[in-house]
Amino acid sequence: MRKLFALMMMVALGSVVSSQAFADEDLSADEIIDRAMDRNALGFETGRAQVTMLVFDRAGEQRERRLDVRSKRDDDRTRTLMSLTAPAEVRGQAFLFVENPDGADDMWMYVPAFDVVRRVEGSQRRAAFLGSHFTFADLESRDLREARYRRLSDERIGDHAVYVVEARPTRPQESDYGRVVAYVRQIDFIPLRVRFYDKDGDLDKTLFAEQINTDNTDSTYIEQMSLRSEQGGYTRIRIDALDTGVELPDSIFDRNELGR
Repeated sequence: MRKLFALMMMVALGSVVSSQAFADEDLSADEIIDRAMDRNALGFETGRAQVTMLVFDRAGEQRERRLDVRSKRDDDRTRTLMSLTAPAEVRGQAFLFVENPDGADDMWMYVPAFDVVRRVEGSQRRAAFLGSHFTFADLESRDLREARYRRLSDERIGDHAVYVVEARPTRPQESDYGRVVAYVRQIDFIPLRVRFYDKDGDLDKTLFAEQINTDNTDSTYIEQMSLRSEQGGYTRIRIDALDTGVELPDSIFDRNELGR
């Protein structure tokens, strides 16, 4: 289910799309997802975002994390570096995600307390990312490559007409979810809602696009979103600053440079 998890991160970390798209009743499910994913998992080919992550537990207690996110796409793969900048006790921790078209994405984590770089693999991929409602597997782009898509009946969310697309993994034993349903705004292919169902068919969590903004190039992006768990609590991500024109050297996406 590769494309929808990448779609999820596009919502979470700043989708930037042209506002000139239009609705098409003849689009297939694959075409709808492809148009929503016409850029990389963060919504831009090369760019940098300053991100605030707020994690609320079942009791309403709040934790805050601030991240510097840099992403670059070339050679049909995306590389993303996430570095924590606050609070002080986690500053310097960093994560590197490298898309692998032919297999599982590579993930590395830098732990400043021990000055070591560790590979995230096996059961660790199902662990919570920074204590949030996202898992490392949620941030991986691999799963959507192996899914069957089906276009459901169009719906409306508020004033917006949306395409509704269901994805089911072709290798269910390797996925945390039984199916995923995306609600994609027809005028610009921005995903307004993504629902994740467990293998028993029960709703597990839902991603909501809460604030949408337009930059000075007339491109539209998700400024704030929330991932809400049916077990209680939610994670909110807000884009504080976004620069899609910055030049990023390849060297910063080298795992040997993590923490340098």
